[in-house]
Amino acid sequence: MNKYLYFLRHATAEVIRPNQLDIDRCLIEKGRLQARRVADFMQRHNLNLQQVLTSPYPRAVQTAAIVCKTAGFAAATEQPWLALETPVEQAVAQLQLLWPTLAEHTLLVGHEPDFSLLISRLLGTEMPVINIRKASLSCISVSEDLAQAELQWSVPARFM
Repeated sequence: MNKYLYFLRHATAEVIRPNQLDIDRCLIEKGRLQARRVADFMQRHNLNLQQVLTSPYPRAVQTAAIVCKTAGFAAATEQPWLALETPVEQAVAQLQLLWPTLAEHTLLVGHEPDFSLLISRLLGTEMPVINIRKASLSCISVSEDLAQAELQWSVPARFM
């Protein structure tokens, strides 16, 4: 049975300030509005996601929290392997490990270029074949053994 993975890149975050670490960046008002727009889109299209996994970075956690609250999903679970710059091989290995416990419809909230590389790898190529914009939502169907995947759709926030 195929499962559906939904990839949501975090919404717009603050510009990095002097002496601030990238890991500490938080959403700005535009980002909070984008996250609500994503949640509204999910509700309008009856996307009932049973599981939400997020990067531990504040901008991803905040994006996930807004989406979950607005759309009525269960709270997100932080996953270290969704942190920025996780090697794609490690992310695939984690998906394989989690596969038996992943819901049929699971949302992953994370970062670029990680998501475009991971989606491309799942689609069977080493080269990035998709560019994930901030607050965009992409869906792929994935076979039981992660051997086959197919892009279903990808929608940037501005079209939601």
